[in-house]
Amino acid sequence: MKAPTTPKRFRIKSPCSTANIGPGFDVLGISLSLYLVLDVEVMTAGKTFEMTYSGEGAKDVPLTPEQNLITKAALYVLSANGISNLPPFLKIHVHNPIPLGRGLGSSGAAVVSGVLLGNALGELKLSQERLLDYCLMIERHPDNVAAALVGGFVASYLSELSPEVLKGVPTSESLLESVPSPNLPQPPHGIGHYVRLGWAKEIKAVAIVPQFKLATAKARSVLPDQYSRHDVIFNFQRLAVLTTALGQSPPSPGLIFNAMQDKIHQPYRKTLIPGLPEILSTITPEKYDGLLGICLSGAGPTILALATKNFDEIAKAAQEVFKQHGLGDQCSSSPFYTSSYQFGDSCDNIYLFCDPATNTCNTKGCTNADYLKGWDLTVRKMPDRCGNGTYCPDNNSNCVPLLSIGSHCEMQRDDECSGQTSICLNSTCFIKGAPMGGNCGSDTTNYVSYDAEGFAVQQTIIRDNCTIGSFCEDQTSYTCIPSKVNGLACNQDRECISGTCSNDGTCVNGPDVFHTIQPWLWGVLGAAVTIFVLLILGALWVLHRYQSNLEHEKIAKFFGDNEEFGRYAMADRDDEDTSASSYDGGYFPDRPRMPMLANESVVYLTTPDYIKSSSLSTHSKRNASATRLRDANAPPPPPPLGHESGNGALFS
Repeated sequence: MKAPTTPKRFRIKSPCSTANIGPGFDVLGISLSLYLVLDVEVMTAGKTFEMTYSGEGAKDVPLTPEQNLITKAALYVLSANGISNLPPFLKIHVHNPIPLGRGLGSSGAAVVSGVLLGNALGELKLSQERLLDYCLMIERHPDNVAAALVGGFVASYLSELSPEVLKGVPTSESLLESVPSPNLPQPPHGIGHYVRLGWAKEIKAVAIVPQFKLATAKARSVLPDQYSRHDVIFNFQRLAVLTTALGQSPPSPGLIFNAMQDKIHQPYRKTLIPGLPEILSTITPEKYDGLLGICLSGAGPTILALATKNFDEIAKAAQEVFKQHGLGDQCSSSPFYTSSYQFGDSCDNIYLFCDPATNTCNTKGCTNADYLKGWDLTVRKMPDRCGNGTYCPDNNSNCVPLLSIGSHCEMQRDDECSGQTSICLNSTCFIKGAPMGGNCGSDTTNYVSYDAEGFAVQQTIIRDNCTIGSFCEDQTSYTCIPSKVNGLACNQDRECISGTCSNDGTCVNGPDVFHTIQPWLWGVLGAAVTIFVLLILGALWVLHRYQSNLEHEKIAKFFGDNEEFGRYAMADRDDEDTSASSYDGGYFPDRPRMPMLANESVVYLTTPDYIKSSSLSTHSKRNASATRLRDANAPPPPPPLGHESGNGALFS
């Protein structure tokens, strides 16, 4: 872009915004009266580019065109319209009163300001709908950017675009992470749509901003992928009522308060924002006259209250709840270490740390361990572990980049220094690579540990930056000398190659050293195992033979009994036939004698254990029970005459 022939000055103001408003997740947004201001001056000569910044984030916000979000958005708009760079003599001053990372649309305001800047510098004269398309290419959540761009109370949505339309269009993440390249494609038309809703003039917004940040990505990570039908219907019903109720004058506190309830995002973010459940449940219109509704502002942690009066009283009530959880309390940012060198600060709360920027207690943003004693996951989610070139400082504030060699590090925190062979000595990052005979440094730490019975034990750790196989002689020469082999005299563990100096002052192998087992010991162990297995097998064989003999005895006895019974039954048959003939002819001489059937009085005995059977005739003596088969057509015989009962039945 060429320099203009005449200087040009203009101002861009973009408001902060609050989103969701309870049930309107990713739909509703309200612009608020806190503005990001850009004072722009395009000169004909002077410095090629100058950017200054004041307000929130002044110490952390990058000021180069390729890294600052505002200028990157402007470069994207210009590049998509064939303009490859900013004007050569450009001066921008940014004043930002919007808290960063608090749920007040600070990034949305920056994106809108950058798009408006690109439109003004390129004199593109884009329509408001087209400007929204550019904004949504960078910030894909329309609730904040739509409210910041058009102002007021806004409902918005994203269009479902076909893959053909999106072909070649970069994602919002890639636009934010890289420098916009020349000749970027134009964004699709109609990415998002909005409508301004009615707003009663009596309603004012109160924002209660706690002194800790909550990244939008982290707040979204706790949300589920699926919701129950009941929860979705719950939000739909209240969303439909809320959009109308906020435009009615006078507003109805009971209607609006209940319509601002939510089951989609606020219940899942309670572990990220201490005191959120209490604020939403205890600050009600019944307790605070003038209150209409209260909710989380955007992703949080800011609390948004809508009211018609008593604004300060409502804000103080929310502040008191935060203070009950330690948030916002004044503290001393000077750290201290216990006798066991455990870090501590004046917040005295496992969930909080003392923020040196504000000297107030804020929620911890990272951790150095997978488990923190006393941490209740139902109260707050465990902070993130740091990685990818970052570390978590002792105060557990937030992940920060690794330190370069020579930088100040916290006590014995080697993990804070960049490089695989780095070490933190005397709170300074060094390379652990001092050669044999070279100069070296060391530090000494005395601390107290506690044994299993709770008794204090004095411990001393001396560390140096010599290479492996040597240690630093720190009494006179301060040079690296060879480490000592086992058996040599020593004063400290670090002097020994084994890393263990015994109580009698001799280098020895430590208890954790692996000891090689001699081959003859392996032989003895193998022989013992073999003998043991053979003894077990022998015992099992003896037991098997014993059980087998018992079974054979049972079988022999069974068949012996059967054979004896068979002989007894056959011998008794003739006597019974004789008795039956006398009975038939003697007592009933006029009745013809019944012929004997071939299968008369036969019972089959089977042994299921051995799959064998015998067919035996059964006839009883006079004093025994008997079973006979008779002709089905014959009349039943009369009972025997003169026969006493109790001696058995001859027929059945």
